[in-house]
Amino acid sequence: MSGWRRSGPLLLVALLTVGTGACGIRSGGAEHGAGAAGGTSARTYGYGPVRDGSVTYQPDVVLVDGGPDRIRSASADGLTWTIDRNAPGADDLEPGRIMYATSRAVGRVVRTRAAGDDLAVTLAPVTLTDVFRDADFRSDRVLDDATLVYQEVPELPGAVSVPTAERAPADATTPVGSATGDRGTTTAALASTVGAGGSRAGFGDGAQTLLALAPVRLAPASGGKLPPARERNFTVSVGEWEAQPYRVPGKLGIKIGYAAHENLKVYIDFAMNVDQLRVRSAMSIVDGVVGGGTTFAIDGVKSISVDVSAGAANGADDNRKIRVEVPIEMNFPIPGQPLVYSNTWKFIVTTGLSGRNTTVKAAGEWAVNGVLGVIDGVPQKPTLSVVRSIMDSITGISVGPSGLAFAVEMKMGLGVGVPAAFAGLYVKLVVDLGVTNGSALGAPLARCVSASLNAKLGGGAGLNVSSTAWKEIQKLLPKTVKFELESERLWPIHRASQTLPNVPLCVG
Repeated sequence: MSGWRRSGPLLLVALLTVGTGACGIRSGGAEHGAGAAGGTSARTYGYGPVRDGSVTYQPDVVLVDGGPDRIRSASADGLTWTIDRNAPGADDLEPGRIMYATSRAVGRVVRTRAAGDDLAVTLAPVTLTDVFRDADFRSDRVLDDATLVYQEVPELPGAVSVPTAERAPADATTPVGSATGDRGTTTAALASTVGAGGSRAGFGDGAQTLLALAPVRLAPASGGKLPPARERNFTVSVGEWEAQPYRVPGKLGIKIGYAAHENLKVYIDFAMNVDQLRVRSAMSIVDGVVGGGTTFAIDGVKSISVDVSAGAANGADDNRKIRVEVPIEMNFPIPGQPLVYSNTWKFIVTTGLSGRNTTVKAAGEWAVNGVLGVIDGVPQKPTLSVVRSIMDSITGISVGPSGLAFAVEMKMGLGVGVPAAFAGLYVKLVVDLGVTNGSALGAPLARCVSASLNAKLGGGAGLNVSSTAWKEIQKLLPKTVKFELESERLWPIHRASQTLPNVPLCVG
């Protein structure tokens, strides 16, 4: 297939020397002060609702005046908000009504209770049309790094689960304007053959089993509460894995590492290489109905790149697979607007390493030609082209076929809602990648290498909550709360796979 090539000799990698390794995932720095995005409260909780007539709220929406300064704290799962009991509007909060205190403290009230001199309010997810009766949201802005903050959600519902092998759903286009979530059919699964059994990664619903792992790490001194937002990227531990979303000049990405014990090392760096990252959005709500011609598109993504490496001392005994919704948001609060830009990540990793002292390493880059998202209700379909061939880079030591499969989802949205259930406009990019390095025992005849890349896009307007998170949210809310999620589908933008050399030993 065109778009893939290989040249030059393979370079053997020393035992468990896996590129930059998980040691490169720790970085960041101390928290700063208020910063350009506003005071500490605004950076953490978002800005308050507007009352200037530019929007009309639904009759059951209660506006809590005072914005973020009226919020005393939020729970570590982002569902319970403690507010000043004397804040204007607080007396009107009761189950069934919708609280709108800030762009992140928006939801249907399911319970209230006294918390000392304050009021604790537990919220269920809502859609944009639950909140707004009439509104016209239009924006065209370059996302300024100076306004970016990193918000950890230590007890993000459904953060960790075990992915199960499943077939990819049929390709289709997301119905723009529908409620969305990844219940039912979601993103495509990656089929990356590793030996006879194969290895698979991908975001689909299927059967999910929650891991019996230690709790997600709480931020220092968080005390079960949502910690303050930070201006520097940082690493969070999720089970035995580490994740670090980051935004540096020219890059927006995520680093993933496994270093729970010395027998297995995994390092993945997935990045979107950007120049003047710009988001265009347009949506009209009239009488509680989202109009046609919705726009939410990202310009300025020049390419995507990936660097992966893994090593196992005991081969198959050390293999792992994990599905993680990273409990860190990358937010761009908007002063004077009732909405917030939010960037979130998910990933799935499956290692298929065989034989003792096995290593595999690869890197590649693909140019993105076009915008990501939906314009005037029409899904955009950018194309990918090779900048650095991953086939050139697959190296490692293995006595049997070994490889690594992973899927990563980057989602950017503009809207309101609690962290686990964000309502508004959104675009998501999903990339599934698998690499396989053949057995060294076959090298005298042919050393087989293969790679597979599958990229899809989704976008529109709706409620974004994953099925795994929704199951966990339901456990935290009263059984009387009912909310049906519609299935989401993505549209394919790139699919390629190749095995080299093209001889019967490798492709037969």
